Amino acid sequence: MDRTADAAVAVGLGQSEAAVQAARLQGRAGREHALESERRVAYMQFLRAADLFVRTVRELPAVPHESRKDLLDQKVTGVVEAQASVAVLGPPAITARAREVLKQSLGLEKLALRRAVLRSAVSALEDHWCPRDAEICEDPHHGSAFVAWDLLARWGSLEDEDRWAQLDFLRFVLQESHALTMEQIDQVLDVANSVVCWDLMMGGWLRDPLLERFQAVRDEFADAARGSLGSPVI
Repeated sequence: MDRTADAAVAVGLGQSEAAVQAARLQGRAGREHALESERRVAYMQFLRAADLFVRTVRELPAVPHESRKDLLDQKVTGVVEAQASVAVLGPPAITARAREVLKQSLGLEKLALRRAVLRSAVSALEDHWCPRDAEICEDPHHGSAFVAWDLLARWGSLEDEDRWAQLDFLRFVLQESHALTMEQIDQVLDVANSVVCWDLMMGGWLRDPLLERFQAVRDEFADAARGSLGSPVI
């Protein structure tokens, strides 16, 4: 009888310990699942904030000048806040990637307003090129628009002395192009006083290196996030 009771107690204890262990494992799995869900949401929000920010930078030249700064501040703040959530929830490898995206965002923010002034001016000048045969065009406004466009494209590669010597001429051809208002011309000349990252802000016919660099870092984060979760983030 005693041996039977002892055996029953042992079986009961074993079952109890197994149940406790199972509960612990189930609880741990639940917490890990919840953490993964929170991370997925944080990663998605961060990517959306970054994409919205860079889309705003792309569209900024078409936004009225007086509205650009507030709009840009709003979007970059969204990236900063979303990155903070990733920093709290993500593993080190992911948070490091997120910091790189944030670093690129803040660097792009510093250039975005000047870039918007240049891109807006270049677009307006291109719209004022001769719509027919430019080689035989005798309209001085069309010619000035092209000369101003060409000068802006080369501005960053000029020597300091050449830029100062050409500044009045730049103002003249911008005015003669009839493509920009006097306020817009003053904005372009203000930007022209500093050539830091000029070629990056101007970009090229087919490429935009400034945004390509941002996109590359953003995609690296997205790939790392997908790999860490084992399922699509977006």
